[in-house]
Amino acid sequence: MFVSLASIWGGSFVAIEMGLGSVPPLWFAGLRYLLAGAVISGVAAATGRFRPKDRSEWLSIALVGSFVVAGYHGLLYLGTAVISGSISSVIVSLSPVLTTVAAGAMLADESPGVVDGLGLLVGLAGVVVIANPGGSSVPLSGVALVFVGVALFATGSVGLRALDSGLPAASLQGWAMLLGSTMLVGGAVLRGESFPTGVASGESALPFLYLVFGAAVVGYLIYFDLLSRIGPVRVNYVAYLEPVTAAMAAWAVLGRAPTATTAAGFLLVAAGFALATTDDPLDRLGLRSEEIVQSDLSDNGSVEVHYAD
Repeated sequence: MFVSLASIWGGSFVAIEMGLGSVPPLWFAGLRYLLAGAVISGVAAATGRFRPKDRSEWLSIALVGSFVVAGYHGLLYLGTAVISGSISSVIVSLSPVLTTVAAGAMLADESPGVVDGLGLLVGLAGVVVIANPGGSSVPLSGVALVFVGVALFATGSVGLRALDSGLPAASLQGWAMLLGSTMLVGGAVLRGESFPTGVASGESALPFLYLVFGAAVVGYLIYFDLLSRIGPVRVNYVAYLEPVTAAMAAWAVLGRAPTATTAAGFLLVAAGFALATTDDPLDRLGLRSEEIVQSDLSDNGSVEVHYAD
């Protein structure tokens, strides 16, 4: 499931870039999630409970719809309109680092530390390398839009875990997509984007269908299932495989090989992730004055802990 999700979502960056050549960004995102939300809602209503029944479930819908669907995808599409999908995928790979920091701030069982902050800084350095502020090859506006979108995605993922609602994943996804698509369409109207009458025909048809049924319907069903199983930090590790699959798809479909600068930025982001998710280095190096070296469960259920000198 994890590898499948990385492959599906990695290919979506190329599909977004291809579709944006003929369709305005917020209309493209809004129509994609309007159709996907209708499909998922039908499936959810036919196979299980669809109607939310308490405050936490409505809050979960509002959180995912506004942060994950509308916020993240709106900014991702706007950013990818000015930078390549491959570069967007590398910026999105900062998601696990941002999720780790957000989890430390929002979840009681997570505690952010100095190493987490250092990991975030190293990851941000990778984004700066990709953006190349001293040059003009990559527009900074596009990089900034995608980065803010990723921050919204990370916050929404952690917030959803904190709410811990009982709404089934398909129902949550359907409601959130319908809400988020409404917000995206509203944004398109406010920006004065012209309605794309040919979104499902011509050169945008295949990318649009892939994004609706592959990346949105199948992808998010897998994502929310994994989120409930392994939590927001580990499920967002998928972002580290997406640049690889996105680069392969761009090479195969668009004939564009990844650049050395993009690769260097990705390596820095990966290093930031390693720092943000590692155990306390003092513990690993044995520098604590009281190091737990053994823990045994006795017959009466108590835990006996032995300390090193």
